[in-house]
Amino acid sequence: MLYKQIAKTLFVMTITTMSNLSALAADECIPPESGYKNIQCADKTQLFLAYDDDYRPQALLNKQGKVIRSLKAFEKVEAWLYSDGFIPVLKNDKVGYINAQGKLVVPIIYDNLMSPDDKYNEIWANPVYKDRIIVAKDGAYGIINTSNKVILDFDNKYFKIDPFSNERAAVYDGDTQLWGLIDTNGNEVVAPQYDGLNGHLGGHYGFHEGLLGVKKDDKWGFVTDTGTVAVPFIYDEIRPFSEQLAGVRRGEKWGFVNGANKTIIPFKFPNDEVKRVSVTYFGAMYFNFNNGTAQIEEKDDGTSVCINKSGKIVTCSEW
Repeated sequence: MLYKQIAKTLFVMTITTMSNLSALAADECIPPESGYKNIQCADKTQLFLAYDDDYRPQALLNKQGKVIRSLKAFEKVEAWLYSDGFIPVLKNDKVGYINAQGKLVVPIIYDNLMSPDDKYNEIWANPVYKDRIIVAKDGAYGIINTSNKVILDFDNKYFKIDPFSNERAAVYDGDTQLWGLIDTNGNEVVAPQYDGLNGHLGGHYGFHEGLLGVKKDDKWGFVTDTGTVAVPFIYDEIRPFSEQLAGVRRGEKWGFVNGANKTIIPFKFPNDEVKRVSVTYFGAMYFNFNNGTAQIEEKDDGTSVCINKSGKIVTCSEW
C-alpha cells in the first residue's frame, strides 16, 4: 500500500502541471449529499464520482448529488484522472473515455497502460490534454482526440509516448533507445537524443515550470520545450522545478539552483541523509519546495527536517 500511495503521489507531481486535476485537492472538495458513502471530486464543485466500499465505481453525480449516469459497467473510473471535461474508463481490461455527462465519446478499445511487470505503476490511462489523448493499441502508442480521430498514427517509430505537459510529450525511440519530444499534433520537435527522463516509480515528472529534467552522457540537466539547454548536464541527480528552484545533487551534496543554473542554496545537504525506500524509490519527496519549504532529511523517529528558501531549518509545510 505504501508503494501504491508513493506512486500515485509522484504521478500527481507530474500531471498537475498538465491539467487542472482538481480532484486531487481533497481539502477543497465538498461532496454533495447523496446515498453514497464514498465520493470523490472530479472538478470540486460540479462533478463527483461515487464508489462502493470495495472502491468499485457506482455513479457519476452532479453537485446536487443526483445520478448523472451509472458507472457500474466499468471496472475502473478514477476521479484523479478527470481532465478537460473527460475521464477514462476501464472495461474488460480496455480503455475508453466518457464526457462529463457520462456519455462514451471514445470507444473502449485501447490498451490498459499499466504494465503487469511493474508493481509500482498504477497508471492505466492518460488524462485528456487540450483535446489530445495518448493511447496504446495492440502495444503501439499513438495520439487521438476526444472524437476518437487519430492524430498520430500507431504505425510510428516511437516505442513509448509519455503524457503531455507544456505542449510536449516525451517519446522513446526503440531503435536508438533515446528520448525526444513531440508536439500535440505528433510533430517531432526535438529528435531523440536524451538517455533518460527525470522520474521515479510509475512514471516521469514531465515539464515543471517550463523545464524538463533529462539525462545525457550520464549527467542530468534541464531543457526547454525546444530542447534548448537551460541547466547544463553536470548533475548526478535532480528533482523537478518547484517554486522556481530545483534540488540538484553534485557528488554527495545537494543544493538548489534556479532556471539559469545559478546556485541559490549552497551544496551543503548530505545525500546519505536521504532515506531511500527501495532501489526503485529514490527518496523523490526530498528537495522539492512546497509552500516555501523543502524536506532535506528524515530522522530515525520519522520526523522530517525542512528548510526555507534561505536554506535555514524551519517547520515543514503540509503537502
